[in-house]
Amino acid sequence: MKKFRFRLETLLKFRKMQEEQAQIKLAEAADRLRKAQELLNDLQNTLALNLDRLNDEQAGQPTIEKLKTFSYYIDKIKSEIIAQREQVAKATEYRQECLTLLEAAIQQRKLVDNLRKKRLEQYNNELLQEEQKILDELGTQAFMRDKESG
Repeated sequence: MKKFRFRLETLLKFRKMQEEQAQIKLAEAADRLRKAQELLNDLQNTLALNLDRLNDEQAGQPTIEKLKTFSYYIDKIKSEIIAQREQVAKATEYRQECLTLLEAAIQQRKLVDNLRKKRLEQYNNELLQEEQKILDELGTQAFMRDKESG
């Protein structure tokens, strides 16, 4: 009997390649999200640090200019935090989209992979039936020879 050949092998390879690309995209999206969250944390830490510095400054004899400078800087940091939260939300959404694409790619690959497994099982069953047929034939021939000689 001829060697097992899956007609959709090219499609299976293509689906595996799609899955790998989706995994790469997900990893990139997760990295992007991690960096955005780190930047947000840094901004929040900077805000907390400057609020503490402002409180320390207010305990002494602050000038109006120093208080204005602190106020402008703190407002700037707060607006950067708002913008960075939006970036984190976008990065989270993009990561979720990539995760959904990966799940779809895995499902598509598994579908073709399962077809391949079923076809291989069918091939093996056909091979066993053919071998059984040959063994039955040999057994019958041996029985006939023994019957004729004995």
